[in-house]
Order: sequence, then C-alpha cells, then structure tokens
Amino acid sequence: MEPAERAQTYAALAESTRRLVALMDGKAGFLFAANGALLTFMWIGARLGEVAPAAKWFALGASLSSLLALLAALWVVIPRRSIALPGSDRGDYRPISFYGYVATHYAATEFRRFEQEVAQFDTADFSREALAEHFMVSRIVKNKTAWVTISGALTFASMALAGAALLVKTVYG
Repeated sequence: MEPAERAQTYAALAESTRRLVALMDGKAGFLFAANGALLTFMWIGARLGEVAPAAKWFALGASLSSLLALLAALWVVIPRRSIALPGSDRGDYRPISFYGYVATHYAATEFRRFEQEVAQFDTADFSREALAEHFMVSRIVKNKTAWVTISGALTFASMALAGAALLVKTVYG
C-alpha cells in the first residue's frame, strides 16, 4: 500500500472512532436526562416521599441508583485535561492532532512556528499521525463505553426500583 493510500485508510479509521466518541457522548446525555426525569417524577410527580415505608425505601434506592448513574454519565462527557500519545515526548515524532501535545509544545503566540513545522510533514508523517489518532481515540471510546454501560445498568436498576416503589404505593397507599 502506498503512503498516500495508507494515510487515507488511517484517516478513515480515525474518523470512525471519532464518530463513536460522539455516539457515546450522546448516549451519556440521554442517560443523564432519563435519570434527571426519573428523580423529578419520583419526588415531585409521584410524591414518593409521602407513602408507606416500603415504597419510600424503594424510592430511596432508586434515587441513589439514579444519582450514581448521573455521575457515571457525567464522567463520560467531562473533557479530558489532556490526551497525548504515550511516548510522544521522545524522538522526532510530533503528534500534531493531539491538543495536549500542541498546547504544551507551542505557546499561544507560536502559530507560525507550528504551521511551519507541520508544513514539513510528508505523506508518511500524516499517515502515522492518523494511525496514532485512531489508536488514542480508540482508548477513549473504550473508557466512555465502560462508563455508559455502568450508567445504563444503574439507570435500569433505578427504573426497576422506582417501578417497585410505584407498585407498593398503588397497593398499600
């Protein structure tokens, strides 16, 4: 495979992983909203604070689970302070697509220097850069997916406990 073809292939891989980051952020946003709505419904709409003790305990369990799900979903979308390819501080490799590298190696007034150094890149350099981006963003997707999964499981538990609280409220008042 020629360097130009390799660069295009790696860039396509990097783009697909960036789309997965956006997907995980969207799922986290949905779970955050669902848990916020569930908490609002339980304590304001269904008035689960004014019910039999069993229903109240189910509602408290659902609330705790919802709050933990909210935190897990929030963790997904909180920006990372820095992402940089491990080992990028050694040798002549310059990961210009990683904001952590650019922000720490170039002052805010050094755009011209940055532009000149990037202009020296050849096709093989851009190919390696696209592959490195895919590598790092894949790790970010993996972490985001884990936290979305945790938030989803906690949301499911919240909904089950809230349903149990509503059932107890309906049966026992």
